[in-house]
Amino acid sequence: MPNLAGIRVLVVDDNTDSLDIFATVLKQLGVVVRTARGAREALALLATTPAHVLVSDLAMPDEDGLWLLDQLRRLPHGQSGSIPAIAVTADRHHYDQKQAADAGFDAFLTKPVDPFELAAAIATLVGR
Repeated sequence: MPNLAGIRVLVVDDNTDSLDIFATVLKQLGVVVRTARGAREALALLATTPAHVLVSDLAMPDEDGLWLLDQLRRLPHGQSGSIPAIAVTADRHHYDQKQAADAGFDAFLTKPVDPFELAAAIATLVGR
């Protein structure tokens, strides 16, 4: 496993169980984890506490992960506008890797997410 100690990651998912699993796995790797249950909550958190990486579910009620990343990419570089982002989804019928990449996501993972793949994706995005 890569060394992710001190990396700040914001995980966004409307499913509490998914948030708990992501947080547990990432904390075991030394990641400083913040969680949000929706896109608007994520925007508010990023406005006060920047993260090194965003991990966002794509299929969420109200505003989805694509909407969230679009909002972030409109922000200036120093205000999370260029945050590296990982898309995750269990809904492979509505979301795919090309769609996520076209929206600006840097990586795409399907649920259930393999912890090694998640760690490797984060490490790649932060240059570790």
